[in-house]
Amino acid sequence: MSETAATKHRQPRTLEQATAMLERFAVLDGERAGIEAERNEQIAKINAAADEQLVPIVQEMDAIGEKVQPWWTKAAAELLPARRKSMELGGCIIGSRTGKTVLAIAGAEDTLIGALTKLRWGKVFAPAKPKLDKTALLKATSGPKAEDLAKLGVTAKPGEESFVLARAEQSGTIGSGA
Repeated sequence: MSETAATKHRQPRTLEQATAMLERFAVLDGERAGIEAERNEQIAKINAAADEQLVPIVQEMDAIGEKVQPWWTKAAAELLPARRKSMELGGCIIGSRTGKTVLAIAGAEDTLIGALTKLRWGKVFAPAKPKLDKTALLKATSGPKAEDLAKLGVTAKPGEESFVLARAEQSGTIGSGA
């Protein structure tokens, strides 16, 4: 979009000017939607063609991996340099990698939290995390506790109004669902 196209519009001063400008907005939005739909259709076609070519390649790579892994398990010790877990071979990196250490908990997490909170040294691992029931508090701001809550700094903040401008869907048109 050129700078002149973006700046050629002036603020409307009449209902007719605003209506004409909004009609232009609706036309532009329809053109934008059509271009995006065409782009998405072309991308889908390109992806389908690429997938058709990729599927046999990925399947063969997976099959090679399944066959090489058991061989590697047996051959790694004699092929790997000292203290190494992988190496380059045949244009590939082959080896093993140790995953990240993760916490394992036997039983339910709630049971562990309960046990830790009873131990003086365990409280650091399971701190109390109170959580506000915001839905109940919002409802209470218009009830008998509203004044008490206001003293604590809890009030209902009305939603902010924001400007909305979008093309209206017309029944019987593409994208209207009718």
